[in-house]
Amino acid sequence: MELPICDVCLKSGIFCQGCEKKLKTGEITPIELDIAIILYKLGDGKIGFKKTIDMGELLVIVTDKDQVGKLIGKGGKIVRAISKQIGKKVRVVGEDSDLKSVAKDLLAPARISGINIMYGKDGREKYKIRVKKEDARRIPAKFEQLNSIIKLLTDEETMIVVD
Repeated sequence: MELPICDVCLKSGIFCQGCEKKLKTGEITPIELDIAIILYKLGDGKIGFKKTIDMGELLVIVTDKDQVGKLIGKGGKIVRAISKQIGKKVRVVGEDSDLKSVAKDLLAPARISGINIMYGKDGREKYKIRVKKEDARRIPAKFEQLNSIIKLLTDEETMIVVD
């Protein structure tokens, strides 16, 4: 798994021309740089990610599906370290995951009680993601933010409700 900047730059703390260019052009963000440094220190270069989605109080890290567990770490150790360093809630989502997986990863620790398909008058599908009432306070961000992240990752329209 790769990080957005090269190992040489992570080891030395001095950026090569390629990594410097990525930073200047916005191909990688300062927060992605911070996460890459943290992961390099914690995972010895074995843990990586594809991109991040910064939604203010919530940061979503997108990685390969099979890397989600490694990035979270045993008992959430790695995610907690990242969250503490950057001062935001962090969620890890697998790239190209299905709607259910993305919703489950984003809404954790809140539990999903079900996902239903709703059909609009225009024939478009929209998914209703139901969260258990007792877990409503555990939802990590505003519904609008979470719906927009799900739309970005899965290209599906969603509506999160508490029941």
